[in-house]
Amino acid sequence: MRFADAVVPAEWASEALLHAPFRGVGSPPAPLTWAQQVTWRADARYGSNHRFLSLRRTVPVSARAGADADRAARALGALVGRHASLRTRVRVIDGEPRQQEAGSGHLPVLVVPGVDDGAAAARDVADRLADVAFDHAQEWPVRAAVVTVDDRVRQVVLVFSHSTVDAHAAEVVLRDLRLLLLRGRLDAPPGPQSADVARLQHTADGRRSARTVAYWLREFDRLPAAPLPDGGPGLTPRLRRGVLVSSAVDVASRMIAARHRVSTSAVLLAGVSALAAARSGRELCGVFPMAHNRFPAGYANAVANLGQIGFCVLDLTGRPTFPEVLSRVWQASLNGLRHAYYDPAALRAAFAAAGRDYDSAFLPHYYFNDVRLPAGGPAPAPEATRGELRAVAARSAFSWTAGLSRSSWHLLTHVVDSPGGVGLTLSADTRHVALDTVEVFLRELEELLVEAAFAEVPWPSPAPAPPPVPSPAVLPATGGEELAYAEFTGGRDATGPLTWGQRAMWRAVEVFESPRHSVLNLRRTLAVSRRADVDVARAVRAVAALVRRHESLRTRVRSVDGELYQSATGAGRLPVLVHPVADAPADPDGRAAASALAVRLGDPRFDHAAEWPMRAAMVTVDGRVRQVVLVFSHSTVDFHATETVLRDLRMLLLRGAVPTPAGPQSLDIAEREGDGERRRGDRAVAYWTRHFPDLTVGLFDPVGPGLTPRYRRGSLVSPAVRHAARLVAARHGVSNATVLLAATAAVLAADGGGDGGGVFTMVNNRFQPGYDGAVSKLNQIGLCRIDLADRPAFAELLTRARAASLDAYRHAYYDPREMERAFAARGLDYHTALAPFCYLNDIRLPPAADADPAGWDEATLRAAAERSAFRWVEELDTFSWRCRLQVVDAPGAVELSVTVDTRYLPPERAEEFLRAVEALLVEAAFRDVPWPWSPPAGPVGE
Repeated sequence: MRFADAVVPAEWASEALLHAPFRGVGSPPAPLTWAQQVTWRADARYGSNHRFLSLRRTVPVSARAGADADRAARALGALVGRHASLRTRVRVIDGEPRQQEAGSGHLPVLVVPGVDDGAAAARDVADRLADVAFDHAQEWPVRAAVVTVDDRVRQVVLVFSHSTVDAHAAEVVLRDLRLLLLRGRLDAPPGPQSADVARLQHTADGRRSARTVAYWLREFDRLPAAPLPDGGPGLTPRLRRGVLVSSAVDVASRMIAARHRVSTSAVLLAGVSALAAARSGRELCGVFPMAHNRFPAGYANAVANLGQIGFCVLDLTGRPTFPEVLSRVWQASLNGLRHAYYDPAALRAAFAAAGRDYDSAFLPHYYFNDVRLPAGGPAPAPEATRGELRAVAARSAFSWTAGLSRSSWHLLTHVVDSPGGVGLTLSADTRHVALDTVEVFLRELEELLVEAAFAEVPWPSPAPAPPPVPSPAVLPATGGEELAYAEFTGGRDATGPLTWGQRAMWRAVEVFESPRHSVLNLRRTLAVSRRADVDVARAVRAVAALVRRHESLRTRVRSVDGELYQSATGAGRLPVLVHPVADAPADPDGRAAASALAVRLGDPRFDHAAEWPMRAAMVTVDGRVRQVVLVFSHSTVDFHATETVLRDLRMLLLRGAVPTPAGPQSLDIAEREGDGERRRGDRAVAYWTRHFPDLTVGLFDPVGPGLTPRYRRGSLVSPAVRHAARLVAARHGVSNATVLLAATAAVLAADGGGDGGGVFTMVNNRFQPGYDGAVSKLNQIGLCRIDLADRPAFAELLTRARAASLDAYRHAYYDPREMERAFAARGLDYHTALAPFCYLNDIRLPPAADADPAGWDEATLRAAAERSAFRWVEELDTFSWRCRLQVVDAPGAVELSVTVDTRYLPPERAEEFLRAVEALLVEAAFRDVPWPWSPPAGPVGE
């Protein structure tokens, strides 16, 4: 049977499956109900959304009832026999879907053991049954299971297809099931079934539909054009759903409803509409409430999908108080619910005839669905004080639930019954609503209702107050320091995924960052001339303009359900530490103070969820700013981006403005990567998986247990490397970076490399159109494979290194998740597979255009090499490479910084490695160097 194949896979083979036979009256094919048509069309166009739409229900069975599995199966058989909708299949006949009631058959029933009252097992099996899409042509639109404890049924689980029944119909079915379990029969006839409703809708109810369609067109024309805000690229899935479970909302809404003689649904809709309208600035809002459509005669107990969406225009001109909002919502929503019974095909055709795109017309407006069950009659208004409600509100719980891939609205509210309160679910389209505002909105709704239960609440403020951003622990002023704030406004609140470069960096942040200090922060200092005469106020304004200009600098990284995303904030303030130099003659330009501040601000790791990704400080001498210190989170920007930021800040300090528009920001890059760059990324992944197996694995053999801590970082500051590399580059017509790459590969190969020399390089990825001025984390690792099989001379190696580096640059822009999947498909862990190789990160700035290509003579260069200074800098507990070589600028020199795994490269060999690179470059500056590229050199330290 289809159900057993799809929903009871082999791993459940130990569980029993009963069959509940049923018998009823069959019928010829009938059309779908209007509500069914909507669901069927959505499934046909977009695929099943069954995990969201399937209706999960459980019926507890008392232990005293003594019901065994066979008795429960008989009750379920009688239930399906009673309600023809539960034995209805939908098949396509002559190109149109038709439903047909079966006269007899049997319903598969899964038997699941449980403990205690079986509730936990019931929840689990409900999710399992709902996790598979219904095959409406083959299986029944209800799935069943019973949970047994000590051979007695304690829970009956039903999962309904929402395309056949709605929530109200499900309650009718559960009521009948309880009676069948207790009494074994039902005397009252069932209500109308799905096919009965469909036949009426396609005949007698047609005129009602025509009136409703005319109403929709007339009212929709009242709505002004309402473009949605740009909220960034959004996330996948597009709509994210936050849930607030609140007893305070339950009590407050009932108090308000009793005082104003309206329903609690109207109270909640008023609160949602007022807040949403205040945020958008609209006065006329389109509101789309879900109607159960049980008002026609005989439909109260119908077992069918009758629920359809109503529509009304809510006029909120004049910024009314909440009681007035409530009055307007009550009248408008009743009008909307009266016009929620219509033929959806006729409505679509009418919108098309009016020149409106039905599929996108409703996106700027609001959907509201209160699916709570009726309380069973009027209940007395609860009594509570303001203090009591506020105390209850403090215990409200917010969480995220499964997102949605599509919707016709950008903001949707669902209201459900929850244990101990009301569950409010806000679904927000992250292309237009910043994800960080979802919880804020729900909690402000709770606050509004609590206040409205006791007072007349005015119109909400246009925007919520931004949550305070904590100052980093290093910033509170000490001594003569002060704390200023660079306030920025005018940006957008936006949400999007991380860029590929950010994703690659984030693992390093999570795995290798110390809780106490960071090795990844980028520390930069900008000197300010005394002649510029910049005071603190002017400098703070420049920093504010800088943050306003570059959205990436006001973007934070957060997590929802384990998924990282970045969130830009349009308005806020950046703390700026102002440090006066106490002894001006000792530090006349503030350079020493700036150096100390760079360490102080740069050492603590960023709290990426709370802090801005840039810290700022200023050094003043005699009341004038002489140095600006900026520390960046490397998870937000790369080295190239910091240069762009410093250039702009220099312009803002001197001229007050930057004449050119800002380059792409992180959210812009993420949007491009999610769409237009996907094919480029796929090509890069294919290149890696093609060439990685050819690399010589393990350039270094293990030499022992290593030191503690295991990783060491050493530094060689060498004027000789600086000048020799320039000489080699000029002599052979290659770049300075290529020279360092070739020298690194040569020394590694001489140390035991094979025919396929592999070096992994950092690529800035600025070659894309428009990316040169991007302020984002773009750089990624490239795979550089150099063919060494014929043991070329160093001059030939330079040519090959240049070609290999260009290949690496072309294939270093990719989605790290796709790379991980591609490696995993080949049985490799991407994060550890690269560890045996050397990683070269050349982060020097391009040399000045007027640099002297002639450089030093050989004697001077060799003498400089004798003066090169090596020192050990840092010890690390964890690191991702056996050998990483960083090349950075140093005053009048180049700094070669190597981080090594001492199990493979003991400290003495690490220093030898750096000095071998230096010696090779000095030799190659004046003559050809054949294989094995190892110039004569004395012992280390000689």
